[in-house]
Amino acid sequence: MIRQLTLYVLISILFAAAGCSSTTFGNHETMEPPDESLINTYWKLVRLDGAPIIAQENFREAHMVLHQDASRLAGATGCNTLMGSYQVENEHIAFNQVAATKRACPVPQMETERTFLAALKQATAWRVEGARLVLSSDNNEPLASFEAVHLY
Repeated sequence: MIRQLTLYVLISILFAAAGCSSTTFGNHETMEPPDESLINTYWKLVRLDGAPIIAQENFREAHMVLHQDASRLAGATGCNTLMGSYQVENEHIAFNQVAATKRACPVPQMETERTFLAALKQATAWRVEGARLVLSSDNNEPLASFEAVHLY
């Protein structure tokens, strides 16, 4: 009887240890975080034509949100408010009727705005890798890179 009880205890310990090791493996530090959603995510512009974007004091940071309702684009260029629409099919993207308000801004913000709007017009493909979104042209050249920002 004691021998059977010892066997049951040993088997229970082995199952518990196996369960712990698979849980630990499942939460291994090298696992990649899941990709952010393209839609309804606040995407902060971080690179434009390969150059880093630095937000200027007293100006809104350049960003965009692709809202699910009515496929609406909203955001800011770093100077003005941005609006328009978009279409997504698989890895393809197209921005339509993109416009910005006409507030005058210093030259660096106006240049960022001009290049950002041009990138949206040229963008034909997108990919999300973790918390990073890249918009690319027909020849797969990266036009703009964004980071997901979670507003709490």
